Amino acid sequence: MPTHSPADDIQFYYADNGLPSISDYTTYFIVHGHSYHAGIFQRLLPVAHQHSHRMIAINRREYPNSTPYTAAELSIFAQGSDEARSRLLLGEGTHLALLLDGLIQSLSLPPKIVIIGWSLGTIFTLSMLASITSLSPSVQARLRGSVKKMIMWEPPAHCLGVKLPPTYIPLLDENLAPDVRPLVFRKWVALHFHHGDLSLRHDMSQIDQGNDNTRRTSPFDANSPEELDTLTDLRPGARCDNYLIAPTFMHVERSIVYKALFDSTTRSTWSGMDVWHLVGDRATHTVHMATWYLKDQVELAGAPHPAILFAEDSGASHFYMWEDPEGAMKKLESLTHPL
Repeated sequence: MPTHSPADDIQFYYADNGLPSISDYTTYFIVHGHSYHAGIFQRLLPVAHQHSHRMIAINRREYPNSTPYTAAELSIFAQGSDEARSRLLLGEGTHLALLLDGLIQSLSLPPKIVIIGWSLGTIFTLSMLASITSLSPSVQARLRGSVKKMIMWEPPAHCLGVKLPPTYIPLLDENLAPDVRPLVFRKWVALHFHHGDLSLRHDMSQIDQGNDNTRRTSPFDANSPEELDTLTDLRPGARCDNYLIAPTFMHVERSIVYKALFDSTTRSTWSGMDVWHLVGDRATHTVHMATWYLKDQVELAGAPHPAILFAEDSGASHFYMWEDPEGAMKKLESLTHPL
């Protein structure tokens, strides 16, 4: 069971597909989302190895074999001030940055690293980017010299500080019993959504919210609940993750998005590395609302070199890495090569 401790009291579990057949390989450092932990990448890791890449999938805190949050930290998730919540999220970004720095040294990773935040994991990788200026000069230098790109892989608008119109998401559905919501969410988030013309930015009539699931398919239709249990952990939702998609975290998350993507000091410290935003057109509606928001922010920033580049996977759901790992790997390669 591979683990690494970036601090004396913090440990992260990670899945690692091992050394590729070439020495000058790319490493993809990937952070999972809500409920579905690093196990969701188990089909992608061997494909990455076949393509001569290394892939390291991290279990965030509260997920199996990584350090749980303390009672004090969980209290901040539930009812902390904006200042305390900002410190907490940036602190988690620091832990992940130090984790990556430790793996660079202990695994002798070549200086060709891509950071990927998938789904809710994106706010944690954005916190990694935002934390760079608080790290020691030596750590900054190693990360700056090694990390070449970052990919936001289908972040939901809820975790980017976006003020949303009324939209459906089972985790916030008060018509469902609290113990039922995670189970409904686990199925709902994996559906193939049938949206209209997504180029019509902020046109909610084009959005399929997944309220009626009779005509939709899921990549997990053939999997039993027992098999799904090997990919998911529903317990962290109520303890911490659900707060990150609630409006009460909105201002904190928006400030982290700005610091990570649009703050000139942060961007220059990372040497202006490319940041991609990747989305499948069959993904959940909140993912596309995040795309609209980020495109708005890029336009408002007015930068000659945009902070964010956008790409789309035609026909892909939120779980493209499970349904078609070969196709998902080729898409990631298209965004990151050559480094």
